[in-house]
Amino acid sequence: MAASTDDDLYRQGSQYRLWSFTATELSSIREKVNAHAIAKIKRDHATNGFDDLPVEFLTAEEERDLVLYYCGKMQDMAGLFKLPSYVKATAIAYLKRFYLRYSVMEYHPKNILHACLFLAAKAENHFISIDSFTQLLTKVTPESILELEFTVAQALSFTLMVHHAFNPIHGYFLDIQAIFASRVDQIGAAHDAARRFANDSLFSDAAFIFTPPQIALGALAMANDALIKDYLGVKFEKKPELLEQLNTVIKKVRSYIEEGARELAKERVVAIDKKLYFVRNPGKLNKRKADDNNGNMLNGDAKKIKTEKAEDEVPALS
Repeated sequence: MAASTDDDLYRQGSQYRLWSFTATELSSIREKVNAHAIAKIKRDHATNGFDDLPVEFLTAEEERDLVLYYCGKMQDMAGLFKLPSYVKATAIAYLKRFYLRYSVMEYHPKNILHACLFLAAKAENHFISIDSFTQLLTKVTPESILELEFTVAQALSFTLMVHHAFNPIHGYFLDIQAIFASRVDQIGAAHDAARRFANDSLFSDAAFIFTPPQIALGALAMANDALIKDYLGVKFEKKPELLEQLNTVIKKVRSYIEEGARELAKERVVAIDKKLYFVRNPGKLNKRKADDNNGNMLNGDAKKIKTEKAEDEVPALS
């Protein structure tokens, strides 16, 4: 019986079963989450007398872009706490997975990301006390994180272990060294660069579509294409068809990593967040309309939409 590969073992786990999709499936999930949230919010608007306002809802693509923007903020926050790369990667995975269950129109990412990072630190045995955690954050209380922690864990189906590409990169590094001992400098440089490319992959959908070993090979190929071609040529010398299939996968992985390395235009993110603000605070649209038409001030007692928590001020990305 053939020995199981890391890829085979990964496909037997909960991460693959619950969080691996085709690109088409992933798009469909986001469209359904978006449609469900819009229907719910429309009902809330109608209940609160806001159904006649020209609210412009976010699209599934806009939701995805806003989540990816806040994945970048997660990286900044992880740096603030000097957290290891695997804790940061787990927190980003939590944030992206959460928004396959809920819409940003229901829970704003700037609130959820704190709970994701705090939960990831605990799950990865890098515990930070809630008081220490909140001391470094602005306008964040222990209560605001703890009240969302269970919601996040539940959305994740309580599957808190996350497999990343960093470990497979190290495994390939050791195996390549064993085969090409004379190319140690090349191999070391490729290892370091591949970790940076694996980090770029966190800001794409790569982890939903490919396995960690596949992402690791894509990152290594971007770091040193010739080295990885030589390595795979040795490993698959007698299996040319499998090698061809693997090269096709690596090419696709690279395209996702390249996408993750590109920064979203700040103007687009600001425009999305502004739309989100008025979705969550439709009464502000009514006030703006009145101010634009007559300069009249509306009664300030209008109810806010009953999403997770309405914002009180004009949105400012931070």
